[in-house]
Amino acid sequence: MKKTAEAKSASVFREIDRSVAAIILYPISSKEEAKNAAMENLVKIYTKGNDAIRQHFLSIIQENLAQVYDMKAIQTYELCKTKNPKAAPGTIKASVYRGMFDYNSSTEGIVELIGLLGELKGHEAAKLLTRLFSNFCSADSETNRMLRNAVIEALGDSNSSYALNALLEYAKLTDNDKLFGRLVSALAVWSEKIDSLDIPAEEKMELKEELKFLMAKEEKPTQYG
Repeated sequence: MKKTAEAKSASVFREIDRSVAAIILYPISSKEEAKNAAMENLVKIYTKGNDAIRQHFLSIIQENLAQVYDMKAIQTYELCKTKNPKAAPGTIKASVYRGMFDYNSSTEGIVELIGLLGELKGHEAAKLLTRLFSNFCSADSETNRMLRNAVIEALGDSNSSYALNALLEYAKLTDNDKLFGRLVSALAVWSEKIDSLDIPAEEKMELKEELKFLMAKEEKPTQYG
């Protein structure tokens, strides 16, 4: 039985890898239909999966999201050789091509992977999103601001109460008016689905009051206009 379970998990891991590859290879070696089908398949796998499958899934997604940190540098042969000096020339050239063409080597690809996390149920994906929010807030650039905003939207789309509580904390603590507006927009999405949370009625009422207060605050003019 144990071997059967392990073989089944290994099969699912391979299916995850194939689906992620269909996304990453878009638009050069994978068509949009294949990319979209892979996104849907990943959501199904995650929803049905056990803890081991979910952890593997999220680790693969995080690895691909980490490519954002290579965006500052143009991927050249010499740069890739510096990173992996013992690699064969063909392997180094393949790294250059991936840096040029892989979907997750661009802002729009990273944004779509972030959006995927917002479709996943449970606190694990929401926690990864809050980690990404912290990463993107730690250094200011136009790309990081766009990716931070994508994370906020994904937290708004999430069904995790952890995501809701994180958005509330960010909205209460920020003194950036534009960021506050983004956070309130995500919280407005939550205001429509807060009754679906599996939490005590009293806690729901408290959350609704917090949301009402923050959204009313957004409507008031500030000294910054």
